Amino acid sequence: MKPARFLEPAEVELDDAVVYLNEQVPGLGERFAQEIQVAVDMISRHPEIGSTMIRRVRKFPLRTFPYNVIYVADADELVIVAVAHHKRRPGYWRPRLA
Repeated sequence: MKPARFLEPAEVELDDAVVYLNEQVPGLGERFAQEIQVAVDMISRHPEIGSTMIRRVRKFPLRTFPYNVIYVADADELVIVAVAHHKRRPGYWRPRLA
């Protein structure tokens, strides 16, 4: 199992989504955060589970929310690059790979 680390922009996306969803329906943001944690745990145990996007970058879709966890599995850790909504412009997170 690889330790997971969120890039700061990905952490901000997660926090913003939790706040937004809680404003829509109380408790929904917490359910979203739990689903993110389940996804990150799964990816940590099975780093190659996500679909390859470009080079080493993979995406793992959440089950009940229209979001993908975009990540890179390095030798020592799992780097969460983005918590991306399906409707957001594709590839907006690519500059974070540098």
